[in-house]
Amino acid sequence: MKFMILLQCLLMSAFSAAASAQTVTSDGYARDLSTDVVKNPFGLCWRSGQWTEAKAMAECDPDFVPKPVKKAEPAPVRTAPPVAAEPRLVEAPKPQPAPIVAAPIAAAPVVPVKRTQSITLGADASFDTGKADLKSEGQAKLGELAAKLRDVTFDSITVVGHTDNVGTDVANQRLSLRRANAVKGYLATHGIAADKIKTTGRGKTSPVADNKTAPGRARNRRVEVEIKGTRTL
Repeated sequence: MKFMILLQCLLMSAFSAAASAQTVTSDGYARDLSTDVVKNPFGLCWRSGQWTEAKAMAECDPDFVPKPVKKAEPAPVRTAPPVAAEPRLVEAPKPQPAPIVAAPIAAAPVVPVKRTQSITLGADASFDTGKADLKSEGQAKLGELAAKLRDVTFDSITVVGHTDNVGTDVANQRLSLRRANAVKGYLATHGIAADKIKTTGRGKTSPVADNKTAPGRARNRRVEVEIKGTRTL
């Protein structure tokens, strides 16, 4: 009776093991007809007499099976930081030449020119002998002179009277000054400022010719006019 109970238990174990058997190709474990490993009711594999550690299966004897080597994950690829592009040298635009503008032509500056002009009035042509009244010929000559001096800025006008050696020194001195004043009066009436005119008489002290001859004495009886001023050209 005990034998029957044990047989039934073995059979039940066999059936249970067959139900949980796994196909195996190693001869280190007991196999059923389907070549599946046979396990006991506790889920343990039945080892055969040929079992060695080298034939151990991971499912039955995981302690004897070398652990699978984990594949090393590839190291992250370090990418080089992006290289900054070299700055491009942009050529600055060439400055354009400024338009040529013709400068206005300045008028030539007016240059004042200082001049000195002299005129001599002969006594025979301008005055009667021994007199200081201007004759028509002398007036015409002075009129032409005054017309030429209208654009002149005067610095000074000097009128000097002279005589020959006939008569006394005092008389000739007075006569020469009267003739110089007669010329001054005429010029003043023709637009020349009287305060610019200076008169003097030298009598017979400054002859220009020989008083021994009539022509020489005639040359010595004269009135000289000297004008200094500035004329704008």
